[in-house]
Amino acid sequence: MRFTKIRWKRAERPNWALSFFAGLLVGAVLVYLNTEVFITETGFLSRVGLERMKRMELNENAFFFYVLGKRIGPLWLAAILSTTFAGIVTTYLFVMWVGVCMGVVASVAMIRYGIKGILLLAGSLMPHYLCYIPAFFMLADLCFRMCARLYYPVKDYTKGGEEKSAGYGLLGNFLLLHGVLLVGAILESYVNPNVMAELLRIF
Repeated sequence: MRFTKIRWKRAERPNWALSFFAGLLVGAVLVYLNTEVFITETGFLSRVGLERMKRMELNENAFFFYVLGKRIGPLWLAAILSTTFAGIVTTYLFVMWVGVCMGVVASVAMIRYGIKGILLLAGSLMPHYLCYIPAFFMLADLCFRMCARLYYPVKDYTKGGEEKSAGYGLLGNFLLLHGVLLVGAILESYVNPNVMAELLRIF
């Protein structure tokens, strides 16, 4: 069954930052309303966990492939969902969910360690998130454009060349995202562990 395409009179660019920060707020509220669940002696970001990290010997090569799989998986999942009729909705939910996760992590770190928690959070994100953050918003925009092009076209692609060019643009950006995530995974696997090793000295 083919869905009837709905044509918008004008294109509306989504505000991903608003969705992300809404999720961030939800994550923070969840932690503050359920502090006893998130803040335990052996729970997330506990001192026991940090001590284990200090003594852990990391196989950087194995860690790289683990990280790469974890980053590429959501990329493909979001891309596949964007080809469905509900692709725009799932993209908004994806952005908000990432915000919720970040809100939870940031809140737990701050409640446990105060200012040092902010340093811990910042250190855990550097330098790989310099790649992941733009890639994240680029992915959201790409998914939105893909779904809109398939089900809610803004204009008629009356010329085959124009339609094919638009398709190549989406494919090119999708391939570019893989490259950005690859660089991010390299930084996360081979650079960030050294950053965290130095940072954990103050805990």
